[in-house]
Amino acid sequence: MRRGTGWWVMVAVLAVGAVAALGLGLWQMSEKNRPAPVLVADQAAARDEVTRFVSDNLEKLLSYTPRTDDTDIADLASVLSGKAADTYRDDMRTKLSVARTNGVTQTSTIRQTAVESLTDDTAAVLAFVDQTVASTGNQTRSQSGYAMRVGLRKSGGAWTIEALEPL
Repeated sequence: MRRGTGWWVMVAVLAVGAVAALGLGLWQMSEKNRPAPVLVADQAAARDEVTRFVSDNLEKLLSYTPRTDDTDIADLASVLSGKAADTYRDDMRTKLSVARTNGVTQTSTIRQTAVESLTDDTAAVLAFVDQTVASTGNQTRSQSGYAMRVGLRKSGGAWTIEALEPL
């Protein structure tokens, strides 16, 4: 009788093992046949959204005239967050004092943008900036071009600039 019980236990274990292996195989097959999610960086609309945001706002942030005042700076800084907002306000106070004294106007144009990285709530965008600085005080005009990495964060459904890094 012992031999018969052992045999039935072995048959039961093998049957449970076969059912478990079959279940695991079916689950794996269903997982592998499921399409992979589309990455945010592969979505043209998402890329267009962040590049448009950077182009529209960076031109405004980098441009000023002797008539630019603290209210303008506060309005512009509303698209910035964290350390970028504080740094921007401090830099603009310094630049505007010189601008008012020497009649300096800085005009920035975003020539091109490129998405470096993009997720649901963060992005890094490279911006290529053409800049013209003119001074009525000493009758000078200079033009330059440079690149900038713009770090973005999405909070509450809206993008903000959290880092501006000249390259």
